[in-house]
Amino acid sequence: MKQMNHRKPVGTQITRREWIAALGIALITAVLGLIPYWLGNLLAPEGQVYMQLIMNPEDAQTYWAKMLQGFNGAWLYTIPFTPEPHAAAGVGIFYVWLGQLARGLGMSLTAVWHSSRFIASLILFLTTFRFVAAFLPDKQTRWTAYQLALYGSGLGWLLFAVGQPYWLGAFPVDFKQPGAHLFFTALTFPHIALGTAVILFDMLVLKKIGTHKKVHAKAQSRQDGQVKNLPKSAKSADFSLESVSSSRWRWAALAGLANLLLGVAYPFLIYIVAGTAVLSWSVLAWQQRRILWQMGWQIAVMFLMPAPLYLYYLSVWRSNDVFRLWDAQAGTPAAPWPQYLVSFGVMLLLAGLFWWKKPSERSRYLLLWLWILTAALLLYSPLLPQRRFIQGVHVPLAVLAAAGFVQIVLPRWQNGRLLQALIARPRYETAKLRRFVIVLFVLFMSFSNVYLWLDATRIAALTQPDLFFRPAAEVQAAEWLRENAPGSAVVLGSYQTGNFVAARAGQRVMLGHWAETVDFAGKETAVNQFFSSHTNDAWRQELLQQFNVGYVWFGPREQALGEFDPGTADYLTQVYQNQELTLFSIRSTN
Repeated sequence: MKQMNHRKPVGTQITRREWIAALGIALITAVLGLIPYWLGNLLAPEGQVYMQLIMNPEDAQTYWAKMLQGFNGAWLYTIPFTPEPHAAAGVGIFYVWLGQLARGLGMSLTAVWHSSRFIASLILFLTTFRFVAAFLPDKQTRWTAYQLALYGSGLGWLLFAVGQPYWLGAFPVDFKQPGAHLFFTALTFPHIALGTAVILFDMLVLKKIGTHKKVHAKAQSRQDGQVKNLPKSAKSADFSLESVSSSRWRWAALAGLANLLLGVAYPFLIYIVAGTAVLSWSVLAWQQRRILWQMGWQIAVMFLMPAPLYLYYLSVWRSNDVFRLWDAQAGTPAAPWPQYLVSFGVMLLLAGLFWWKKPSERSRYLLLWLWILTAALLLYSPLLPQRRFIQGVHVPLAVLAAAGFVQIVLPRWQNGRLLQALIARPRYETAKLRRFVIVLFVLFMSFSNVYLWLDATRIAALTQPDLFFRPAAEVQAAEWLRENAPGSAVVLGSYQTGNFVAARAGQRVMLGHWAETVDFAGKETAVNQFFSSHTNDAWRQELLQQFNVGYVWFGPREQALGEFDPGTADYLTQVYQNQELTLFSIRSTN
């Protein structure tokens, strides 16, 4: 262990060839994430339009709504999923600014959407490789961890195999939470991939400013005039207090800038970094029996730089009722804890085995365990976005699980009778068998992601369900609204109609998203009542006036809500019609 502390940083041991290989794997994996979308566009049936989505269409449409606003020239976000007028705010602006990027480059929103997904995935994968390498000097363990981080998942597929897809009332984490595993993350939304990459970078910075205690002690001794008592190697400039300290301050400042980006892309994740930083500082201070002032201030820098942005968010929640009510409805409760054991149990078991069998290595991996502990505490904290705090924790688990498998399990297996019998045969070699077993292990741990990718491909190429594929008539009507209706107009329609119209036409809607529609339950009841044949026209007119509705969308989704025909109402005027639906404007009573 003492010799390890005198090694060069692990990052300097990564060869150019390894980086090229890591980039090659990252590119291949990112391309895999594009294939379902490509098939969806290629195989869209006549009369249907692919929505460029493979999961969670309701939330995804909110990202498209933000991009559309940016494409139309906005820099701040106005929630179009609710009819209440309100001031725009700098919330959710990651996608607003992607829309601005599309506008500036003359690209379509579809092109920017997929380009950002691809680039964010590459950033995430390469940051993951650097993170893994920082903890694992052994090349075989390092590459096992990298592949386990990229492709590994949990045993959620087993719940499908035994006919329990909603065990304990929850869908398996492997297939429900994109932040649970990196492949799932890259397959879905760019802000999640970019946010995870920032967390990994932050953890690398915490490692840099929280380690090298012996180097720091030697530098301090030199500053105190005790250089003659140090080894010759410690008298070099590399061990000076100034160089070590300035390097740490630079990394802390870079992390502060990264956290500013995190605050724009995925603000909730700052809790993960802050919680891990506090635990790391506390544990190190307890171990050294002193207050670590310098490390504390360096950690403070990481969070002081993005602090104005978070104070701005706080001011928005206090001054803007619509954004405050959105936030209050946006809770994402964690799944029952056994579901997380299904998703992470194998990795936790291998990580625990490594911790138990290698006590001399515990200090090296302390930060990883503190991150895991932080995630576990946040999952069941009183904070609203509980399940989001699992974001990225798959990576430290992959590092620890790879170490447990390669350094504990494989050596025992090599001494077993089966391997010895195989080695005795011609053409069998220990090194090749070892690599083969690692491949089998990674493949086994990837079953859920294989299932997920195949299912996404099936959705895009074969089943092509509603919401992922919309009738061309709906797209045409949305285009008419975008070109002819005022952007501030309110459109009344069913929930799924509103979700689509706000995202693709840009007008505000009466009902459109479970979190971003103020008083979602009340609005859903009101819309259902509007289309009921038992509702009197006086009530309908009062509703239209109350929320300043400008247009009523009437298509198959609305017809399914009730038997009311807007064409019979003298306070509605038909303004657009195609083969499937009709749009009505509200006739002025003046």
